[in-house]
Amino acid sequence: MKGSIVKKGSTYMIRFDVGRDSGSGKRIQRAKGGFKTKKEAQEYLVNAINEVNQGTFLQPSKEEFSIFIERWFNTYYKRNVAETTADISWCLIKGHLIPYFNKQVISSISTYQLDCFYNEKLEEGYSAKTIRELHSLLRRAFEQAIKWSLLKFNPAVNATPPKEKIKERHTWSKNDIKKFIDTAKLSEEATIYIIAIFTGMRRGEILGLKWQDIDFDLKKIYVTRSLAFTSEKGLFLKDVKTSKSRRQISLSPYIIDVLKQHQVIQNNFKEKLGEDYLDKGLVFTSINGNFKDPRNLLREFSRLTKKAGLIKISFHDLRHTHATLLLKNGENPKVVSERLGHSRVGITLDLYSHVTDDIQEEAALRLEESFFNNK
Repeated sequence: MKGSIVKKGSTYMIRFDVGRDSGSGKRIQRAKGGFKTKKEAQEYLVNAINEVNQGTFLQPSKEEFSIFIERWFNTYYKRNVAETTADISWCLIKGHLIPYFNKQVISSISTYQLDCFYNEKLEEGYSAKTIRELHSLLRRAFEQAIKWSLLKFNPAVNATPPKEKIKERHTWSKNDIKKFIDTAKLSEEATIYIIAIFTGMRRGEILGLKWQDIDFDLKKIYVTRSLAFTSEKGLFLKDVKTSKSRRQISLSPYIIDVLKQHQVIQNNFKEKLGEDYLDKGLVFTSINGNFKDPRNLLREFSRLTKKAGLIKISFHDLRHTHATLLLKNGENPKVVSERLGHSRVGITLDLYSHVTDDIQEEAALRLEESFFNNK
C-alpha cells in the first residue's frame, strides 16, 4: 500500500491507500492532518500502512463531535459519576466543548488542536483549573471512543493543559474566630458558623445535617448526607460521596450546648409558624423549615465577615481553619484526617504541609530543650 506526507502550513498531513472499491475498482484513500513534526507524521503513516497490510486497520469514525460527546455523556459518563458532577460537567461540555468542536468529525481532532483549544481558553481568561477539567472530560470521552472502536488513539493523552497554580489557603486566627462569632451572635446567626469552625464539616454536609444525626449523649455528629444542587432537581439531599466521608465527629461540651440552644430556638419558631413550617428534620433551614440555599449562606457569611472587619475568606476556608488549628495544637494528623473525612492521611499532610513544617520546627525545639534541660 502507498502513502504520502505533505506540509500544510505549520503542520503535516498524511494520505494513504486502504484498498479498492469493490464496485468501481478505484483506490480508496484516507487522510489525516495536524501532525506537529514530519517524524510524527511518518511514524503514524508507517503504522497505518502496516495495519492495512495486516487487515487490522480501523476506519476512522465520521461521527461529529457534538453527536458523539452527547451520546458518550448520556450512555456512559452520567451513570458513572454523582448527579452533581454530571450536572457541572454537562455545563462545561455545552458551554465550551460543543461550541468549539461542534460538527468536526472526532477522528480528525488532533493533539495539536487540543493544545490550541486550551491556549484559546487561557487567553479568554479561564482558569487553569477549568481548562484541566475540560481536558479530563475530553480524555475520558476519547478513551471510551477507542473502546467503542471509533478511534485508534486518544489525542488527549499527549495534550498539555496548563498547570494549576497552588492556591494559597487563607485561615483565621483564634482572635479572628472569636471576633467573628461575637459579631454573628448579635444577629443570632452564629450557630452554623460555629459548627463549621469546630467540626471542619463541608458546607453541603452542614446544610444536610438532621437532628437525628446528632447524639447528644455520646456527643457525636454522624455525617451521612449532604445538600446538593442540580439544574434538573434543584436542591436535594444525597449520600456523602465516599465511605470515608461517611464518618462520626466528636463534639465538645461547648458545641453540644450551642446545638441545644439552637434546637430550642428552632422549636419555638416552629410552634409560631405551625402548619406553615415545612419540617424536614433539618438542623439548619430557611425561614419556613425548607432547605437553606447555599448561596444565601455565602451572602450572609460575606456580610458578617465584612461587619466583623476581618480579611475575606471563603466558607470552605473555615474547614481549613479547623484543620490548621488542630495541627498547630499538636493533634495527630490521622485524627484530623478522620474529622475532615479524607480518604487517607496523606491527603491531609499534603494539604497542610505549611502547617506540618511549623510543627516539625517546634518538635525539634522541644527535643533540644528536653535533652539539655535534663542534662
